[in-house]
Amino acid sequence: MNWLYAAVTELFSLFIDDVWFSAGILVWIAFGTLQLPKLPVDPGWDAPLLFLGCAVILVTSTWRAAKRK
Repeated sequence: MNWLYAAVTELFSLFIDDVWFSAGILVWIAFGTLQLPKLPVDPGWDAPLLFLGCAVILVTSTWRAAKRK
């Protein structure tokens, strides 16, 4: 059974290198899709806010990866 876990882990790591980065992007996209239209903000700000959130997640992930090494 240990070989099955190792195989699944290896397959997963082929597509996703940083789980926290991937999860953060998915959560931010879900938030942007579901909650940004409900906020009292001009709809022209939806795309910049979505980009800003993705950029913050990217910088945070890069900082965490650099800190590990």
